[in-house]
Amino acid sequence: MSQQTDLQWQQVSPRRWERDLDEVEQFYTSLAKSYEGSGRNFFAITGFVPFSVKIDNSGSREETRRKVEDALRKAWVHLRFDHPTIASWVEWDSDRKHCKKIYESPAGQDGLQSWLETTVVTISNGVSGLEWCNSDPPVPRLPTLFLIWPSPHVEGLLQGDLVLRAHHDIIDGVGTLMLFDNLFARAARAYKRGSDYPLPCFGIEYANLSPPFRVAAGLQPSMSLEQTERFESTMAYNAFMKQDRIEIASVPFKRGEHLPGKHQRVAVTLPAHQTTAILSACRRLGLSVTHAYHAAIAMAVRDLQERRDSERLVRYINYSLINERGHCLCPYDTPLHAAAVYHSVSCRLLVVDTTVPSITDSSSPTEVSREEFLRVAKTVREFYHEMRRDKDHIQMVPSWYASNTIPYPHDDATPPVPEPNQSPSVSISSLGVVDNMISPSQGAFELDTPWVTGEELGTGLGLFLGTWKGVLTLSAAYNDAWHDKEEVVRFIERCNVIVVQGLGLSKDDLI
Repeated sequence: MSQQTDLQWQQVSPRRWERDLDEVEQFYTSLAKSYEGSGRNFFAITGFVPFSVKIDNSGSREETRRKVEDALRKAWVHLRFDHPTIASWVEWDSDRKHCKKIYESPAGQDGLQSWLETTVVTISNGVSGLEWCNSDPPVPRLPTLFLIWPSPHVEGLLQGDLVLRAHHDIIDGVGTLMLFDNLFARAARAYKRGSDYPLPCFGIEYANLSPPFRVAAGLQPSMSLEQTERFESTMAYNAFMKQDRIEIASVPFKRGEHLPGKHQRVAVTLPAHQTTAILSACRRLGLSVTHAYHAAIAMAVRDLQERRDSERLVRYINYSLINERGHCLCPYDTPLHAAAVYHSVSCRLLVVDTTVPSITDSSSPTEVSREEFLRVAKTVREFYHEMRRDKDHIQMVPSWYASNTIPYPHDDATPPVPEPNQSPSVSISSLGVVDNMISPSQGAFELDTPWVTGEELGTGLGLFLGTWKGVLTLSAAYNDAWHDKEEVVRFIERCNVIVVQGLGLSKDDLI
């Protein structure tokens, strides 16, 4: 069979469907496999949504909770039909020596019930959802919902946290937010109709299985000669920028540990008026808020470098994360295919050179040069615009992922865990206006500040930027083997300071 045919879902036996992985999915499968020996799963998805439902005057808290749990379970069953990929998994084919994605239609009502009981887990031990997410939660084989009932209670209101844990070769961050929106839309209808809300009949849901990115985007089987030359030139540029004589600015981390510890997430949310001031200032300068914050990250990493006898140039190197759903064919460009991995990274590296002052420099380490910020922000903006204009980028995505994929062991054995990266950087994933992807109100359900992150098992930091109801949040994923919470919060706050001062905002602007 051709590669494109192998990427199509094929029925191999009654109720069982299989297809090969494309390069994007294989990248995440191989990365997770390479860290299997740590007992953790690199870039596993955590999606989080706090929600509340008013307790009806004629009902009790317990009755409302029962109705909510029933509605969410029914909604999850509907999502199994609408997005059957949420019940798929990746496994190693020992005969063909490669990985494949598997989906099995439920074997009658008993099979569906077994899946439901396995993939919807209720936790009511008093711990909050945020605490639970930072406590090394499991990554089950199948995408799983964890319904967490925290304490204490608020009078007249039932509050809960819903968490999705899934492998990154099944779903990505934007897809997770879309999936939550679909889930709560279904749950709202199920809550309203109660026992009258029907469940779907399985057996034809396989038609809704999502293809890999290569198929969804309608990519050619291979790059043209011109595209191949461009890709090779880009890879050569990236290698040169890393090996040039300019020192690479990296994030300091605690030395000594060789295995990752617990993934952690911290967040700093700005007041609404400060968010408005930042967004307005960005518009005046022709910047997006992502441009401003990626520029701030480059400068904040520079500020972490040791000052020496003389000033020196250092280089921040990273990439941009790109949601590719808008470049996919219909219907793969819609929330109908939320449970998929439809994103990429810029093939060309973002390179920002800045100066570390000497130890005798009179300037304060906390001082922000507006001139420097605008220069860096312009560099970042041009980089992002160049990526957006590049019509060949999407065709080069599979080759980029393939060239950066850790080889999967041919005997499926657990390999040694990679050594910690000695020169980690800081990335940013911009989620944009989150309430454009997930509605704050769905019938009886009110949602509050959803977020998503990927399990960080490396020495670097992964930042996430998004707004919810006009309020901006900058969060960070890190691993506690190499970073402390206080240190990461300081970095986030430093980025906020750089943005505010770099945009020229005064105290009056922030009131």
